[in-house]
Amino acid sequence: MLSYQHAYHAGNIADVHKHLALMLLLEGFAENSGAFSFYDSHAGRGIYDLSSPEAEKTGEHKMGVSAIDEPQNDKRAPARYLDLIETFRKEHGEHAYPGSPSIAHHFMRPGDKMFLTELHPTEHRVLEENFSAFKSVDIRKQDGFEMLSRLKYPHHLRGVALIDPAYEVKTDYRSVPRSLMKALSGWPNGVFVVWYPILPDERHKQMVRSLFSLGGNAVFESLLMAPDVADRRGMIGTGLMIFNAPQGFEEKLAVAMDEITTLMFGEGLGSHSIKKGQPVGSAALL
Repeated sequence: MLSYQHAYHAGNIADVHKHLALMLLLEGFAENSGAFSFYDSHAGRGIYDLSSPEAEKTGEHKMGVSAIDEPQNDKRAPARYLDLIETFRKEHGEHAYPGSPSIAHHFMRPGDKMFLTELHPTEHRVLEENFSAFKSVDIRKQDGFEMLSRLKYPHHLRGVALIDPAYEVKTDYRSVPRSLMKALSGWPNGVFVVWYPILPDERHKQMVRSLFSLGGNAVFESLLMAPDVADRRGMIGTGLMIFNAPQGFEEKLAVAMDEITTLMFGEGLGSHSIKKGQPVGSAALL
């Protein structure tokens, strides 16, 4: 099934969660002199328009990036995130929003490399239009899980791989840990970021148990929960599982997410939490 198009969901709370974490990781990589690689398993278009009919139909960005109040401290992570978006809009228009590939490209230097995979024909075509001019970007019409499973010889020893399928089919919850197990074997030094939605039926929980079992003390979970609303049928929160994070990153992310949660939802509304370490008992990989 290839019906999912992220244009309907661009700039929502999941994007804020995912992109703030990605920004913090890539800031650290860019500050180091060594080259790095960025892999995106489900890249989408890479550039979105929050005034488009798709974005306006759902209006999800209005609770996400468009709801963030201006931070008081311009040096903190939320302010840097908003500055990144503002810089992006100066080139692409006042309603533009950067997808994960654009966030990563912002931090790339000569020698760094980006690998983008996207299987949806329309999304892949637009992705190529947006990034094919950059020689440092490798774009492939390929299944993202297949790419991860074959990640045995990464371009650089240092880098980040983002795994963010649409979860429009339930098999994605099994494909994530299976492909990640192979990817970790092929690239044990890589930083892996797995995104997933939190839905009322909690269908993510078995996958998370499997990922904790796979990563042990090398993985932690970051959960951003939206404020309580009357309609609880859709996404009620967003999760990240981060493997092999740099030293101190967990604490850095916790501070940044607490700050942006308040700016986005209001004082005392919504929540962010982190869970780390081995799960209780053991969970077989899916």
